[in-house]
Amino acid sequence: MIKLILLTLLNVLFLSEAVAVDWKSLTTQEKTVLKPLSSQWGQMSSAQQDKLQLGANRWITMPTDQRDDLLNKFSQWKKLPQQKRSQLSKQFEQFKKLPSSQQKQLRATHQNFKKLPNNKQRQLMEKFKKSKQKMNKNMTRKQPRPKHH
Repeated sequence: MIKLILLTLLNVLFLSEAVAVDWKSLTTQEKTVLKPLSSQWGQMSSAQQDKLQLGANRWITMPTDQRDDLLNKFSQWKKLPQQKRSQLSKQFEQFKKLPSSQQKQLRATHQNFKKLPNNKQRQLMEKFKKSKQKMNKNMTRKQPRPKHH
Protein backbone atom coordinates (compact mmCIF):
# COMPACT_ATOMS: atom_id res chain seq x y z
CA MET A 1 0.00 0.00 0.00
CA ILE A 2 2.82 2.42 0.90
CA LYS A 3 4.56 1.59 -2.38
CA LEU A 4 1.38 2.43 -4.28
CA ILE A 5 1.08 5.80 -2.53
CA LEU A 6 4.75 6.59 -3.18
CA LEU A 7 4.45 5.61 -6.83
CA THR A 8 1.35 7.77 -7.20
CA LEU A 9 3.08 10.75 -5.57
CA LEU A 10 6.17 10.35 -7.74
CA ASN A 11 4.00 10.03 -10.83
CA VAL A 12 2.13 13.23 -9.97
CA LEU A 13 5.39 15.07 -9.27
CA PHE A 14 7.00 14.01 -12.52
CA LEU A 15 3.89 14.68 -14.58
CA SER A 16 3.39 18.13 -13.07
CA GLU A 17 7.05 18.98 -13.71
CA ALA A 18 6.81 17.81 -17.30
CA VAL A 19 3.75 19.92 -18.14
CA ALA A 20 4.92 23.50 -18.40
CA VAL A 21 2.41 26.24 -19.15
CA ASP A 22 3.04 27.55 -22.64
CA TRP A 23 2.88 31.36 -22.81
CA LYS A 24 0.74 31.09 -25.95
CA SER A 25 -1.87 29.05 -24.05
CA LEU A 26 -2.51 31.85 -21.54
CA THR A 27 -5.62 33.97 -21.97
CA THR A 28 -5.26 37.58 -23.06
CA GLN A 29 -6.11 38.75 -19.54
CA GLU A 30 -3.52 36.42 -17.99
CA LYS A 31 -0.87 37.65 -20.44
CA THR A 32 -1.69 41.26 -19.55
CA VAL A 33 -1.26 40.59 -15.83
CA LEU A 34 1.87 38.46 -16.30
CA LYS A 35 3.47 40.64 -19.01
CA PRO A 36 6.40 41.81 -16.79
CA LEU A 37 7.41 38.12 -16.52
CA SER A 38 7.01 37.22 -20.20
CA SER A 39 10.74 37.17 -20.99
CA GLN A 40 11.46 34.82 -18.07
CA TRP A 41 8.39 32.59 -18.52
CA GLY A 42 10.16 29.84 -20.45
CA GLN A 43 12.91 29.50 -17.82
CA MET A 44 10.48 29.07 -14.92
CA SER A 45 9.52 25.71 -13.50
CA SER A 46 6.02 24.50 -14.24
CA ALA A 47 5.23 24.86 -10.53
CA GLN A 48 6.20 28.56 -10.66
CA GLN A 49 4.17 29.04 -13.82
CA ASP A 50 1.15 27.35 -12.24
CA LYS A 51 1.39 29.56 -9.14
CA LEU A 52 1.70 32.69 -11.24
CA GLN A 53 -1.19 31.71 -13.48
CA LEU A 54 -3.32 31.01 -10.42
CA GLY A 55 -2.35 34.39 -8.96
CA ALA A 56 -3.15 36.13 -12.24
CA ASN A 57 -6.60 34.57 -12.25
CA ARG A 58 -7.20 35.63 -8.67
CA TRP A 59 -6.18 39.17 -9.66
CA ILE A 60 -8.47 39.15 -12.71
CA THR A 61 -11.51 38.08 -10.67
CA MET A 62 -10.75 40.36 -7.72
CA PRO A 63 -13.11 43.30 -7.09
CA THR A 64 -11.65 46.68 -8.13
CA ASP A 65 -11.63 48.11 -4.60
CA GLN A 66 -9.67 45.11 -3.35
CA ARG A 67 -7.18 45.49 -6.23
CA ASP A 68 -6.74 49.18 -5.42
CA ASP A 69 -6.13 48.32 -1.77
CA LEU A 70 -3.48 45.77 -2.72
CA LEU A 71 -1.78 48.19 -5.12
CA ASN A 72 -1.69 50.79 -2.34
CA LYS A 73 -0.19 48.29 0.12
CA PHE A 74 2.40 47.20 -2.45
CA SER A 75 3.33 50.84 -3.07
CA GLN A 76 3.83 51.31 0.68
CA TRP A 77 5.89 48.09 0.81
CA LYS A 78 8.24 49.34 -1.93
CA LYS A 79 8.81 52.58 0.01
CA LEU A 80 10.02 50.71 3.11
CA PRO A 81 13.79 50.46 3.69
CA GLN A 82 15.26 47.10 2.69
CA GLN A 83 16.07 46.25 6.31
CA LYS A 84 12.43 46.73 7.36
CA ARG A 85 11.17 44.62 4.44
CA SER A 86 13.59 41.84 5.40
CA GLN A 87 12.41 41.99 9.00
CA LEU A 88 8.76 41.81 7.95
CA SER A 89 9.48 38.93 5.57
CA LYS A 90 11.15 36.98 8.39
CA GLN A 91 8.19 37.66 10.68
CA PHE A 92 5.81 36.44 7.98
CA GLU A 93 7.87 33.25 7.54
CA GLN A 94 7.65 32.67 11.30
CA PHE A 95 3.90 33.29 11.15
CA LYS A 96 3.49 30.69 8.38
CA LYS A 97 5.24 28.11 10.59
CA LEU A 98 2.69 28.57 13.39
CA PRO A 99 -0.15 26.06 13.76
CA SER A 100 -3.24 27.14 11.80
CA SER A 101 -5.22 27.63 15.03
CA GLN A 102 -2.64 30.14 16.26
CA GLN A 103 -2.59 31.89 12.86
CA LYS A 104 -6.37 32.15 12.99
CA GLN A 105 -6.24 33.62 16.50
CA LEU A 106 -3.62 36.19 15.50
CA ARG A 107 -5.63 37.21 12.44
CA ALA A 108 -8.75 37.68 14.57
CA THR A 109 -6.81 39.76 17.11
CA HIS A 110 -5.41 41.90 14.29
CA GLN A 111 -8.88 42.40 12.79
CA ASN A 112 -10.23 43.47 16.19
CA PHE A 113 -7.31 45.87 16.61
CA LYS A 114 -8.01 47.42 13.18
CA LYS A 115 -11.64 48.02 14.19
CA LEU A 116 -10.59 50.17 17.15
CA PRO A 117 -10.53 53.97 16.84
CA ASN A 118 -7.11 55.39 15.88
CA ASN A 119 -6.51 56.96 19.30
CA LYS A 120 -7.17 53.62 21.03
CA GLN A 121 -4.80 51.88 18.58
CA ARG A 122 -2.08 54.45 19.38
CA GLN A 123 -2.61 53.97 23.13
CA LEU A 124 -2.26 50.20 22.82
CA MET A 125 0.84 50.53 20.62
CA GLU A 126 2.45 52.87 23.17
CA LYS A 127 1.60 50.49 25.99
CA PHE A 128 3.06 47.59 23.99
CA LYS A 129 6.29 49.51 23.23
CA LYS A 130 6.74 50.44 26.88
CA SER A 131 6.18 46.88 28.09
CA LYS A 132 8.58 45.58 25.44
CA GLN A 133 11.25 48.10 26.51
CA LYS A 134 10.74 47.15 30.14
CA MET A 135 11.01 43.46 29.30
CA ASN A 136 14.22 44.05 27.31
CA LYS A 137 15.67 46.06 30.20
CA ASN A 138 14.89 43.25 32.64
CA MET A 139 16.39 40.65 30.30
CA THR A 140 19.70 42.52 30.01
CA ARG A 141 19.82 43.09 33.78
CA LYS A 142 19.26 39.40 34.61
CA GLN A 143 22.11 38.09 32.47
CA PRO A 144 24.89 36.58 34.59
CA ARG A 145 27.98 38.68 34.96
CA PRO A 146 31.33 37.19 33.97
CA LYS A 147 33.35 36.00 36.93
CA HIS A 148 36.77 37.52 37.46
CA HIS A 149 39.51 35.29 38.83
